Amino acid sequence: MRSLQVDTEKFGNLISKFERKVDEVSKGTGEGSRIIPGTPGIAIGGNSTKLGKNMMTEMGLRRSTKWSGYQAQHIIPSEMADNPVIKKIGMNFDDSSNGIFLRVPDDNISTMARHRGYHSVYNEVVARALNKMDISQSIDSLQKQVYDLQKNLRKLQGNGLPLYPSPGATVELWERKLKQLEIQNK
Repeated sequence: MRSLQVDTEKFGNLISKFERKVDEVSKGTGEGSRIIPGTPGIAIGGNSTKLGKNMMTEMGLRRSTKWSGYQAQHIIPSEMADNPVIKKIGMNFDDSSNGIFLRVPDDNISTMARHRGYHSVYNEVVARALNKMDISQSIDSLQKQVYDLQKNLRKLQGNGLPLYPSPGATVELWERKLKQLEIQNK
């Protein structure tokens, strides 16, 4: 049991390192630069196993590394592939920058959100946030907004905001917390 705790701690440290690296992504939106990996007009991906393997590679680990006790969560769910903003900017949902490892529900204490399957409340919040964006803006401008949304969603999940209704997730709660982060980041 002790070795499992040590491995979990090491894995948690690797996740923190990965999240810091993702935050270092260029924040510029110069002509032709991509801050959301993908090709304009094309939305691909949506496989959480592939996402997890891509995150492992980004952390400098072998793709075959196991992440027992965690699930790879798409920050912008692949269910958003038909959203006009995502269609316009193009996105690879399985790129490591669109992922976060979340613990599966267990008896251990964790400040992070827990993940187990489909999360309708969270998906509704993401859809609403994307739908508030002005589709007539440039691809670069929309990429920056989607990047900022990813960053805020990652932070809220890392801080333990629940994904599911049973532990308290509501669309209103998520939207209020997102708004607070948007105000803080201005």
